[in-house]
Amino acid sequence: MILAMACRFLILLGSLAAAALGAEVNDCPIESPMQSTGTSNKPMQITFVNDLAIDVTLFWVDFSSQEVDSGLIGALTDRMTNSYEGHFFRMRTASGALIMEYKAWAHSGGRKTVYIKPCGKHTDADYPLWDEGRAAEFEALAHDHDAPCLPANPAMSANWSCVKYWTREDAHFRNRSLYGFQPGEVAKYREYQTFDTSYTAQIGKIPKITPVGAGYLKMSMSSGLKELLLEWYKLRRRDAMTPHDVIPGGYTNNDKVLFHKVDLDRFREVQNAIIKEMQQVLQWWTGLRLRHTSTFGVRIYRRDSMLIDHVDRMDTHLASAVLQVHQEVDSDGGWPLEVLLPSGRVGEVYLQPGEMVLYEGAWLRHGRPMRFKGNEFANVFTHFAPLDWKGPDHQASPSFYGYVKGRCDTIADEASRSNCREPTDGKYAAGAVDLNYDVHIPPRDQPRDPADAENEAKSVGDEL
Repeated sequence: MILAMACRFLILLGSLAAAALGAEVNDCPIESPMQSTGTSNKPMQITFVNDLAIDVTLFWVDFSSQEVDSGLIGALTDRMTNSYEGHFFRMRTASGALIMEYKAWAHSGGRKTVYIKPCGKHTDADYPLWDEGRAAEFEALAHDHDAPCLPANPAMSANWSCVKYWTREDAHFRNRSLYGFQPGEVAKYREYQTFDTSYTAQIGKIPKITPVGAGYLKMSMSSGLKELLLEWYKLRRRDAMTPHDVIPGGYTNNDKVLFHKVDLDRFREVQNAIIKEMQQVLQWWTGLRLRHTSTFGVRIYRRDSMLIDHVDRMDTHLASAVLQVHQEVDSDGGWPLEVLLPSGRVGEVYLQPGEMVLYEGAWLRHGRPMRFKGNEFANVFTHFAPLDWKGPDHQASPSFYGYVKGRCDTIADEASRSNCREPTDGKYAAGAVDLNYDVHIPPRDQPRDPADAENEAKSVGDEL
């Protein structure tokens, strides 16, 4: 089953790249000396549409010819920006290669759509899923999920970097005053609730997008990302911290407990560095080409914060990561990301600053229902989706690595209000796979070119 799905992915990747190579591609522009001019006060709304299967960065060229980072435009997505007639923009790849320049001129209604097309050699086929040599680096950063939590005394959990598992029975006997919503925070029927039951119907239709593992992987950050992010946060927490808006959805208690944030949208250089690094990490983990959909934070939790178990958006949040940036916790205040597993099993992923957990959040329920015991706990969140993912009910969406058996047999599914159901027919049942807990990512070679990828997939298919 997994081999067949891998074959299907390779064929699709080959066809996409072949189409890009076969299409007429213009030469890339030579950087011009132009800059924005301010002679017009005519406002414009410009939508930049990225037709490439790779992300590009949008730069506004200011009145002194300096490039100002205006954010990432994800592969095959668009971005709207408010501007003025006479403003000048450049679009570059992650390596800095110039793809396009655009000078804004007012049009009827003040609206303009600009299409970013491949140029020169800059097609998706020219960009590997991760840089050469990094597969071994990422593999070495992965943690052993069976490693013990040390020291063994829970009173010292502030030092834990491990995964702790609970059986269904043990989870039911946890002290409910330490988990979930407490009296006075919500309506009585939601008191002590530790998981969401309303937004779960999608779970049965979301495929697994990693070839091995249980839908999550604990890792260390790469040295470059760790050095950048942790040092940057130490500085910015002093001068850029603001109160966090109330988070919609009813999953947190931050309408009662004040959260804070250092808004990454104000620090595009750092935000883009996170995106570029995590895209490679998550593409290595999944073996799929991914488009970036969202990166936000730094979200800062305070004492008594909690976040009930839930699933993420099914259109955009299929491959995600939580990056642990900083923590000031009580000695027994280790605060895990909880994941709900088949057969009622519960996993608690404990991290230290400089570590992260990758997870498939659209089907794997996750959260931090344990009440936080500490003063500060800072996270960054980043989300991606496979390039060819169009939603669970779209015929063109692949099944990737199948549908996990037991994904609707968690402790949350014992609740009478649970609406998670595993389909018993169609591709969802035919592609059912058992969950395994092997965190070892097998070595993989990236397709060398479209023809090789398609021939390799056909060869494997002939052997099945």
